Amino acid sequence: MIAVFHLNAGSSGVEERMLREAVAGSRALTWAATPAHADVFVLTGPITAGIRPALLTLWRDYIAERAPLVALGRTSIDGHPFGRSGVTDIPELHVAVKIDGDPPTITAIQAGITQAFQVRSARH
Repeated sequence: MIAVFHLNAGSSGVEERMLREAVAGSRALTWAATPAHADVFVLTGPITAGIRPALLTLWRDYIAERAPLVALGRTSIDGHPFGRSGVTDIPELHVAVKIDGDPPTITAIQAGITQAFQVRSARH
């Protein structure tokens, strides 16, 4: 099982609903109880100014060297429709997989999480 930890950076809730459905509908995915237990981190929403410092701390402490980060939805990738504040605006964040869509499909979410985990596993 791939343990997924969700990071909400200020999204509207649509991506979260799709993510919940993707995890619930998969035999390969489950929820991580804490960031320390995660195999994959999934980011939703534009990265607001208020959440940015906490996200970067979490990135440095838990994610950067041990688990892949997945950007889920257009807002997390490039801040659409706001025009900024996605992962593309933070060079420090290395994103293993970007799952585009507004919102992405359940199948795309499941495939993206699995792909990110497999890429990480191949490197370790």
